[in-house]
Amino acid sequence: MTEIERTQSPYLKALACSAIAFVVAIGAYFLGYTLPSFKSQAEAASQLLALVLVPGLIVGLLAKKSTRAWPLWLIVCAFIVILIVVTVTHEVTAPMRA
Repeated sequence: MTEIERTQSPYLKALACSAIAFVVAIGAYFLGYTLPSFKSQAEAASQLLALVLVPGLIVGLLAKKSTRAWPLWLIVCAFIVILIVVTVTHEVTAPMRA
C-alpha cells in the first residue's frame, strides 16, 4: 500500500497568508485605497476580514485534502488566485446587497 504524503500544517500556512493580506489591506485602507463597495469604516474592517479569511480556509482545506504535499509557494499562489476571485465576486455582487 502506498503512503500518502500530506501537507504539514496546511491551515496554519493558509491562515498566515490571510493574516498578512489583512494587514496589507488595512494599511492600504488607511492610505486611502479602498474597494468601491465599502461605505463605512466598521463595514470595511469586517468585510476585509471576511474577504481574507475565506480564501485562507479554502486553500487550507484543499491542501489538507490533497493526496500530495503542497509546498509553500503553491499555498501562497493558490491563496492569491482565490483571493482575487473572492474579491471580484464581492465587488460584482455589491449592488445586489445594497
